[in-house]
Amino acid sequence: MNKVPVGKTIAYAYNFTLGNLGAIIGLSWAPLVIIAVLQFLPYAGGQNPMAPPDNPAQAGQQALLGIASSLAILLLYSIIYVAVIRQALGLRQGGAVFHFALGAPELRVFGAFLLFVLVLFGMAIVFGVAAALLVVLSRASSSPALVASVLVIAILACICAFLYVVVRLAYFITPVTVVEEHISLTRGWMLTGGNFWRLVAVMLAVTLPLFVIYAVGLWAIMGPGLFAPLPDNPDQIKQAMDMRFAALGQHMPLFIGLSLLIAPFNVGLNLGATAFAYRALVPPRGGAPAIAG
Repeated sequence: MNKVPVGKTIAYAYNFTLGNLGAIIGLSWAPLVIIAVLQFLPYAGGQNPMAPPDNPAQAGQQALLGIASSLAILLLYSIIYVAVIRQALGLRQGGAVFHFALGAPELRVFGAFLLFVLVLFGMAIVFGVAAALLVVLSRASSSPALVASVLVIAILACICAFLYVVVRLAYFITPVTVVEEHISLTRGWMLTGGNFWRLVAVMLAVTLPLFVIYAVGLWAIMGPGLFAPLPDNPDQIKQAMDMRFAALGQHMPLFIGLSLLIAPFNVGLNLGATAFAYRALVPPRGGAPAIAG
């Protein structure tokens, strides 16, 4: 079984991103700007969507708008991912000033993402039902402390299983769908066999630096209050959380702008790593260009 070379994969991700940053920005800026606009629209009227809705009708409307916006954003990211993964795989050459394409490759990637989301939703339902059954058992048990301990262990196990499945199913969605021209989550599962911890190491190496940058940006925008410990008094925790959510809503346009600036680096690093890892496991055929390590 082939193994993903962790060091070379990380090195390629950074070399690809820094060496092709202009092309990555050119391929992604138009969809990213539309994504930023969609994220900003709920705040444009001076409202705070993070605040609890006033009535069930408003809650339903917000939910529908949120689903529609999420689907549109997923489609826009599909447009970005197809173009950038082709650049990272060597299937596309040169720079770019503007790109916005919606054809069969983009729709396939969008369909693969939707299928992945549905799988996660199904897993969440199963885990939720299992947790609810354990809660019922804990109330009926003569030893609730023991059942509570089992519940905590079960929740931790479910979280670990959920993360494991996410990595195994999701990591190669984009290259599999683009290169092999079909939607298959099982194909990605097969490719990641024996490489879980290697892929986790790669993911941490390409995401942690950007996470730190974003956290510093949050600190600069919000101040240390966002990261301050919650009050010890349980009655004050909800009030403290509500205040922080309200502050987040007020500063959300700045957060969206920060995300827009970081997004090309995030896309380049993650797809660069994914492309190299994929080619390490699936060498090109028929004269297709290989990735230089």
